[in-house]
Amino acid sequence: MTETDHFTIGEFARRTGLSLKALRGYDESGLLVPASVDPYTGYRYYSPDQEPTARRISLLRRLDMPLARVRAILAAQNPAAATDDLIAWWAEQEQALATRRGTVEYLVEQWRDGAASPTFDVGARAVPERLLASITTHVLQTELTATLNDSVRQIRDHLGTQEATFGEEWWAIFHGVVSPDSDGPIEVCVPYEGTAGPSGPIVIRLEPARTEVATTITRAECSYPQILHAYDAVGRWARAHGTVTGPPREVYPMPWPDSPSAPAAQIALPYREDHR
Repeated sequence: MTETDHFTIGEFARRTGLSLKALRGYDESGLLVPASVDPYTGYRYYSPDQEPTARRISLLRRLDMPLARVRAILAAQNPAAATDDLIAWWAEQEQALATRRGTVEYLVEQWRDGAASPTFDVGARAVPERLLASITTHVLQTELTATLNDSVRQIRDHLGTQEATFGEEWWAIFHGVVSPDSDGPIEVCVPYEGTAGPSGPIVIRLEPARTEVATTITRAECSYPQILHAYDAVGRWARAHGTVTGPPREVYPMPWPDSPSAPAAQIALPYREDHR
């Protein structure tokens, strides 16, 4: 292999849009190894056949694709598999961008005193005491949905082995904020009747009767950050009529609906009415 039929690292960088630093890093990580390295000078040489791969890497990195995902796409068994992986990754980015856009819109509405915020039918309700089986855990926002579903499954599986009956209803109590930087904790609760004992992370407790402020939201409104509007509406109502007495909760009283416009959950906040 000679410089006449291969490219030096500088020429290869110019032809592919990859920097010298990037090419050296890709060599060290094994993502794009030179066709040959001079044993005396250490100069790297790249073959013309490596140009298409290098250009794909350059384009993928311009999309801010992580190196691990770039490696996976390049290692795909065939072009169809690489295409499917790329399209799937891009769909993830579009969803993330939509979430970020929604967060920006939410903040703009906050600074404009909620002028464009959606309205909710908020009211108070009396809730009787209930026997609960629950799991308390710390979780960041990225793993919240999976953790909720897994906790509900664990609790129902356990109750199924006990002398207990339970329905579709369950809820999550947010004892702390869940965000990309804050991990709660949260408590996932399944109400039941009958007899059941604790097991592993599952505890049994009696939740006392209380008064709650609540509103019902649709499946579409359950998505973040849209759900924040419902939290705000419930919080405003509670503070206007009394004193908040406990952490907020998301109540899921029915199976998850197919339609985005169908009722799916309730945002509830324990409170005490102030007599003025």
